[in-house]
Amino acid sequence: MKNVIIKDGKIYSESFGKVDVFEIVDKIPTGFFVWNIGDNMGHDEYIPVCQDLRPGDKDSFEINARTLKAIKLSMEEVQLLRKAAGYGVNSKETAEKALRSKRKGRMSDIKRVHAEKTIDIFNRISK
Repeated sequence: MKNVIIKDGKIYSESFGKVDVFEIVDKIPTGFFVWNIGDNMGHDEYIPVCQDLRPGDKDSFEINARTLKAIKLSMEEVQLLRKAAGYGVNSKETAEKALRSKRKGRMSDIKRVHAEKTIDIFNRISK
């Protein structure tokens, strides 16, 4: 069960006895990316963003739970970003990389489609 409270510029999302605290911001800070947790944050008008706990370690998928952020967007934009993040298009940089890619194949094509749908959103909400 998910319990979500928005108070004092923060979102408190409680689930299974654990509380995640998201600071509400207007832009994705440098080094942050859309956190691919689907609707598990508990709110459809905010997209969660996070930063890697170990940025240099490609085998680590841990995030820094102390620096979570969220950006308020339309529900349609949140859905587009969630879907794109599921395919690895989770920041302005990854969207631009997908658009520049000359690779052929199903996954590359899917990433390009999601990048095309989200690049304007990323340009607007990225620093």
